[in-house]
Amino acid sequence: MFNFKFLKFFLLFLFAVPASLIILFYLFQSINTPNIQDFKILNEFDISLENSLESKNLDNGNTNDNISFQYKLIGYRAGGIDASVIVKKSNKEYVVSIGEKLEGVYELMEVNQEEIIFRDGNNLYKIENLVGK
Repeated sequence: MFNFKFLKFFLLFLFAVPASLIILFYLFQSINTPNIQDFKILNEFDISLENSLESKNLDNGNTNDNISFQYKLIGYRAGGIDASVIVKKSNKEYVVSIGEKLEGVYELMEVNQEEIIFRDGNNLYKIENLVGK
């Protein structure tokens, strides 16, 4: 014959264990709530341009006399409007396409098999193309 006491304890256990786990998880979640801090919405007068990209570009343009072009050509892709170069300065490598600026300062003007030409305002910087030679 079927034992109803066993069935009652089995069903009670079957519902009590998940319920106790849910209560336990809820308690842990209430203890470990995130610390939400208030933030202030800034207007354009509160923002300092000292660390922004625009001010770095302006500073580099103003002190251009002291800057030397110290990039080494690693690779290039010549071919009209989709030409690009890969240059390296110290440990950083940069990929620049025609018309784009290298570090926001030097604009890539021309790529051919003999030389690569960058422009910074009125100054032209030429890198002799020795890749693959």
